[in-house]
Amino acid sequence: MKNFKNLLLTISVLLLGATASFAQDNIVGITYSMAVPTTGVNNYINEASFSGVNVEYRKFLNDNLSVGANIGWNYFQQSNGTQTYYGDNGAITGEEFRDSDILQTMVTSHYYFGEEGGIRPYIGVGVGAAGNYFDNQVGGIAVVDHYWSFAVTPEVGVLAPLGGSGTYLLTNVKYNYMTEAKGYGDYGFWSFNIGLAFDF
Repeated sequence: MKNFKNLLLTISVLLLGATASFAQDNIVGITYSMAVPTTGVNNYINEASFSGVNVEYRKFLNDNLSVGANIGWNYFQQSNGTQTYYGDNGAITGEEFRDSDILQTMVTSHYYFGEEGGIRPYIGVGVGAAGNYFDNQVGGIAVVDHYWSFAVTPEVGVLAPLGGSGTYLLTNVKYNYMTEAKGYGDYGFWSFNIGLAFDF
C-alpha cells in the first residue's frame, strides 16, 4: 500500500510538472450577448434579446487547449398587446407581458487553431446547469415560475490579440441547449457574443 501511495504521488508530481511546463496564460473575458430564441423559448417569446452578458475564465493547459468556467445571462421579453383569456370561472383581459431570465453556469473547454500571439479561431463546449426564471402577466394577474435544467453549449469563436498589451478581442457564436425539466420541454437559443479578454 505504501509503494502504491508513493507511485500515485510520483505520477501526480510528474503530471503537475508537465502541465506547468506547457501552461500558457490565464485569461478572463467579458462579452455582450445578443440572442435569438429557438426550440421551446420561441413558443413563449419569439423576439430577439439584446440584454445579455457572459463572464468567463480560461486556463491554458498547453498552446491549443484551455479549460475554464462561464457564467452567462440572457433576458427575453415581449409585449403582446391587449389579450383576453378564458377559464372555467370567467375571463381576464389586459396588456400581456412575457419575460424570461436565463442564467447559465458552465464548465468549459476550448481548442484553438493557429499560433500563440496571432489570431486564433477556436471551437469549444460548455456543460453545466441553466436556470429559467419567467413570468406571464395579463393586467394585474401574473404567473411566475422557475426551474433548473442540464445545459450544453457548443460554440465557435475567435480570440485575437489587440497589440501587445495582453488584451484580446473575444467573439463567438453559441447554441445554448437546455433539457426538459419540471414538466417543461427542452429549449434553446442562439447567442452572438462580442467583448474583451485579458491576461492575468
